[in-house]
Amino acid sequence: MTNSDERDPYLELLDADDPVPLVNRLREEDPVHWVPEFGFWFVTRHDDVKRLFNDPENVERDRRFWEHYTPAPEGSMRRWLDEEGMGSQGPEHHSRVRRLVSSAFTPRAIGRMEEQIREVVDRFSLPLRGRHGEVIDLMGDFTSRIPNVVISRITGVPPAGDGEVRFASLAQEMIRAFFPLAKEDAIATGEAAFAELAPWVREMVAERRRSPREDLVSDLVAARDRDEALTDDEIVLLVTLLIGAGSETTAMGGLIMIGTLLQHERELERVREDRGLLPSAVNEILRFGFGGPAGIQRYAARDFSLRGQQIRKGQMLMLSFAGAHRDPSAYPDPNVFDIGRDAKDLLVFGNGPYYCLGANLARQEMACMLDAFLDIVPPGSRLREDLQFHEEMGLFKRPTNFPVEVAKA
Repeated sequence: MTNSDERDPYLELLDADDPVPLVNRLREEDPVHWVPEFGFWFVTRHDDVKRLFNDPENVERDRRFWEHYTPAPEGSMRRWLDEEGMGSQGPEHHSRVRRLVSSAFTPRAIGRMEEQIREVVDRFSLPLRGRHGEVIDLMGDFTSRIPNVVISRITGVPPAGDGEVRFASLAQEMIRAFFPLAKEDAIATGEAAFAELAPWVREMVAERRRSPREDLVSDLVAARDRDEALTDDEIVLLVTLLIGAGSETTAMGGLIMIGTLLQHERELERVREDRGLLPSAVNEILRFGFGGPAGIQRYAARDFSLRGQQIRKGQMLMLSFAGAHRDPSAYPDPNVFDIGRDAKDLLVFGNGPYYCLGANLARQEMACMLDAFLDIVPPGSRLREDLQFHEEMGLFKRPTNFPVEVAKA
């Protein structure tokens, strides 16, 4: 797609304020694009992304299949996850763990979690209401605080205490080690957070075995499938991964949601007028707004051909959410943001047997945050782009604040 003296289009995408036009161009002209700077294939068509999420004949989730894999130090978080995580276990083990975890998500447990989510959202949203004419930071005061506290409440950390604050901080630090091509300082910070968080979770597991409570850790301890149960190590691993996945990623999801709606005033007013549209609005935001330059990684298990490109065993493939979700073969008028759209076949939570166990929880959390946002920010409010700041996070530029000027009464 490029001459040898041209800059790789993927690098242009990294610098773009809006990467989608470049992703669309790649999907049309070079849907399986080699990025020499980072050594991976960038895959952008919906059918390819969907298939490669679960294509054991050709690709693996286990990053030990990567040609550049170097084992992390013995005893480190990354070493443990590489060797014991669900992505590194065979299909039989993975199915067993999913069955056991699913048995913990009873209707009663789901109802309890939904109530906890609403309590946490109200706790942070109510003080932000009625602040007409002010500039409020919806990242620092809202989206980055809620997911961490939700996870701590769901897992059983006592609310509104020093433990909750520390738990939330550790969760946010840990997940940064998992960003694609994370830098060494982020990995080191994540390792230190994990070293403190894992024993904490392990002690919670021991306490719940002695005295069960109404929380997720107790539900996982009690989970049974015939004569099988989860081991302490499996519970620690699952809860730790849930903490990571449910903190930074959901916080950034909240920002994407708010930013997308502020840029589409007509759709914002539609959902403001009819809150029955909240579920479909969340799905459309997941389709329209998520992805950017990164995606989910897979590793070639053998040499194979994809769209005329020869993939070599051990190479990394980056499966693009933005490419898949803006593919006109999957969605009519994909570059139109429409909260009434029936956004089927979303891939942001995966596909097949590796579909995210926390998908419904994440959707519920985003819907609650959106509902509260509508009461915080009246019509006429705007994002203050001149006051925004960012930091580099692997392949991402992560906002460090999100200043919104609330319309005057």
